[in-house]
Amino acid sequence: MPRARTRALTVALFLLITCADATPAQRRRSTRAPAQPRPTLQPDTARANVDSDSYWEAQRSIEAAIQQLEAYLRAAPDGERAATARQQLDTLRRMAASAALPEWVRMRDLTLSEVPEWRVASVERLPDVTRVTMEVACRRQDGKGCYFRPFDRSPLVLIDDLGGHNPMLDAGEVPSDVRREEREGLAAISGGRTISVTVGFAPLPRAATGGQIYYRDRNVAVPARFQLAIRR
Repeated sequence: MPRARTRALTVALFLLITCADATPAQRRRSTRAPAQPRPTLQPDTARANVDSDSYWEAQRSIEAAIQQLEAYLRAAPDGERAATARQQLDTLRRMAASAALPEWVRMRDLTLSEVPEWRVASVERLPDVTRVTMEVACRRQDGKGCYFRPFDRSPLVLIDDLGGHNPMLDAGEVPSDVRREEREGLAAISGGRTISVTVGFAPLPRAATGGQIYYRDRNVAVPARFQLAIRR
């Protein structure tokens, strides 16, 4: 066998042995899963938790102050500080946080896409009026709108959880760009939009902690309920 051919065979054998040794090692290395970093608590999440805890601690302090003032007035309704205590109590009750926002409900008991949803967004108790912010939302995504009976033409009524009838005093202002349809004077909201209307009702009794709102006449809406009791 010529010398050059022998040298070439020797080199080929050496390369084959080297590759055979390297392949299992590469396979072993490739089967090892890379080390996963340990999950860490994000600073924003931790900060949000602290903020939430501080907020509810403040709400508990407000509720404790309300209870103390109520106890003082029961014990001394004509006391030296009774008038001031009543003013403070009214202020604190207005400051007290309401429960979580109620769920959206349909303004008619029909499953038509043109029927909007509504809910009570906030309740402000004042000596001469109860201001309720109603939100109305159109869920359509087909480029068309939803329709509802505006409150200035179809008044609402608030029934508190004591059974009291609290009539509407002020229909509030619908946003100026909400158009009125000729058919029955309905208000039209474009798809995907949510509007707010602040409506005034007769003052709620002191003992009332919630209620529901619906149309006074010819009601077809699912009642929009609310609860004023503080909860976490």
